[in-house]
Amino acid sequence: MEPVSNQLGQIQQPGMPGVAQMGGMPPMMMASDDEQSAFDFWGVLNRRKWLVFLGLISGLAIGALVYAKSETIYESVAFIQIEPKDKPTITGANGQIFSPDVSNEIAHDKLMTKKLMIESCLGSQGQGQGQSLYNLKSFDQLPQDKIADEVIDNLTVTPDREAPYIYELRYTSTIKEDAATLLNKLIKTYENRLKEQYEQDQDEFVQVLRQYQDTFSKDYESATNELNELHGQHDSLMINGQSDIHAMMVVELGKSRQNLSNELAELQNAYERNASALENGLDAINARVWELIQNREIITEDYRERGSAMLQAAEQQLFTAETTAALTRKKLGTGHPDYEEAMAAVRILRKRVVELEEELEQQASLAAQLSNDVLLQRKQSEVGNRISELKALMDEQQVKWNFHNNKAMRLSETRRRIAATEGKLEQIQKRLDLGEQLLLQINPRGNINEVSGEGYRFTLLANALDGESIWPNLPLLLGLGGLLGSLLGFGLGCLVELADKTFHNPSEIIRQLNVPLIGHVPVIGQSKRYLVEGSAIEPIVCSYHRPKSQVSEAFRAVRTSLFFNTQNSGRNTVIQVTSPTPGDGKSTLASNLAVSIAQSGKRVLLVDADMRRPRQHSTFGVTSKEGFATVLAGQSHWRDCVFDVTEVEGMSIMPCGSKPQNPAELCSSPQVKDLIEEMRADFDFVIIDSPPLLAVTDACPIAARVDGVVLCIRIKKNVRISAERSTEMLRNLGANCLGLVVNGVGQQSGYGSQYTYGAYRAGYSYNGYGYGYGYGYGYGAGGKYYDEDKKGRKVEPETAQRIESQVQ
Repeated sequence: MEPVSNQLGQIQQPGMPGVAQMGGMPPMMMASDDEQSAFDFWGVLNRRKWLVFLGLISGLAIGALVYAKSETIYESVAFIQIEPKDKPTITGANGQIFSPDVSNEIAHDKLMTKKLMIESCLGSQGQGQGQSLYNLKSFDQLPQDKIADEVIDNLTVTPDREAPYIYELRYTSTIKEDAATLLNKLIKTYENRLKEQYEQDQDEFVQVLRQYQDTFSKDYESATNELNELHGQHDSLMINGQSDIHAMMVVELGKSRQNLSNELAELQNAYERNASALENGLDAINARVWELIQNREIITEDYRERGSAMLQAAEQQLFTAETTAALTRKKLGTGHPDYEEAMAAVRILRKRVVELEEELEQQASLAAQLSNDVLLQRKQSEVGNRISELKALMDEQQVKWNFHNNKAMRLSETRRRIAATEGKLEQIQKRLDLGEQLLLQINPRGNINEVSGEGYRFTLLANALDGESIWPNLPLLLGLGGLLGSLLGFGLGCLVELADKTFHNPSEIIRQLNVPLIGHVPVIGQSKRYLVEGSAIEPIVCSYHRPKSQVSEAFRAVRTSLFFNTQNSGRNTVIQVTSPTPGDGKSTLASNLAVSIAQSGKRVLLVDADMRRPRQHSTFGVTSKEGFATVLAGQSHWRDCVFDVTEVEGMSIMPCGSKPQNPAELCSSPQVKDLIEEMRADFDFVIIDSPPLLAVTDACPIAARVDGVVLCIRIKKNVRISAERSTEMLRNLGANCLGLVVNGVGQQSGYGSQYTYGAYRAGYSYNGYGYGYGYGYGYGAGGKYYDEDKKGRKVEPETAQRIESQVQ
């Protein structure tokens, strides 16, 4: 198995004491990834709700004040529709579209709010009262050069997203009549401006149309000339009116050249083998001649009727040449140069066949009389001559192939250019036709100089009326003020939370300390602290006096978690109980935990190692001047200092004994390790109650020697700092921290506010005040650790006390 890492960063092997087996630990609580990153919104709101409420009241008050001090503002509304008419368009040679500027995409809402448009609407500053809008009452307090900017700031033009071409115009003013007056004047001014602009745009379009008609006519003439020239080039490349003869010749010559190439390769291979045989002596010559005879490449009397391979090849070439000549005659006629050239090749090959036949006759008659070396030399000479002929023939056919291939490529390029030019002519013709149609659209008589009309249908859907009051809005101001005030109060609450050093919920404890949380112990209410009749055990041990209470159940939950943590250790367990500071309730936790473990059937030893202020002897009614301190000092044997708790079966206690003068030195002595091992051998569980970590150093040597440490904390002021220092101290000591127990849950108003006792990992709803047992003060204050505890009792270590329990 792989080593397991505990929550303080220690690496331990499986089976070692104090290592938590994560597969079966329901009582142990670890922070998930979501909890580590989540913000406790509701916790902050619950703890700092007074700040949120104060912010809400302040925001409402400010909103009411703004309402009382604000000036009344009026708004007038109008609706218009600007619908473009169908427009003539023309596409240029580069794809650009030309038309009058009548487009759905014109931003009328932007144009109406331009400064030049507003100044045109306002009129001249020197005009009379009825013509210029500069004299409106709402502009009395403004300089004249600032009036246009004021109108732009208060004017809003919005296109309707659902209904195309409809625009909503809104204008706000402190005078209700002025808002409607200015809005109606603006609508009329913009309508006139659209008419003027369309006339200018249409004149420009007519000029463009005239220019492009001329351009298209020139382009058409140029393209027509280019097409005629290309047709002439195409006709000059054809033979007898046929343009595909060159492509056919390229294919046929290619096949012929491939056949010649294959034959040449075979002859060259035979030539090399013959030369090798002639160089290697008579045996090689005889073998090669025999192979040639078998392959019918040397003619003898036995093979006269079959001929030779050379004659067959010549006859095959003759057949190919005759086929090519016949095809050329069919395509080109008998008078064409290519046909004459093909027939010359046929005559040469016929002569070659006759010569080969005569030569074969001579060879056949002489074959029997010649030796093998002479036969092979003659064969080699024939092969060499044939190789020379094939190379010459291939060179000749290559020249022809290049000629026909060049002609075929030029024909293909010419046909492509002809197709492109024809397409270009077609496009130009379409544009010329379009120009004629546009001319008729603009003027039915076709006169390009007689153009008139409007580019837009301008409709006033709703005239502007006197404005209605829109500001101040009391519900809006109160709602906005309340919202902002609440957010400000919550923000202040978050700042207070950041400065707060107290834990507020279990997840926060786990996240900050990175230590498992194994239990919550609620505040023990005073009204419920009743005794078992005649018991010597103090009421604070509720696991004994009230075993069925919810407080006892909390201690049993801690016990269960420890069982899971130590079930695979393979040996008895020694657990130290300590706390960061005095008053955290670690002694109460140790005593109740020991009782709970004993009630489960285990043999438990509770050791009071707090030699500064021992409490366990008083809690369980044991008096003795011998105990843990005297054992470490070598004055007593540890078994003589162990007493049975007769009221709790299976539980024993080792009191502190007389307080020593050097507790820190005794806890650091080597005897501590030996004592722990001896106690482990006799008991299933050993619970050691040690002093607080930050108050004195006594607990540190013990923490490094036990199987595990349980850290008890109480939610109080600055508990976060002390808890972090304690866990860091345990980490540095190499101690195995089994987990945290939160004591006194319910005493602090902020912790566990969103949890209930019945929920797993929850806080407790008990309220009350802490009981004095084990919650004393004065640790870390120099010589004050012998001061009175909260119950006002003193411990006199100098006085020998009587042992009332039976010694084991």
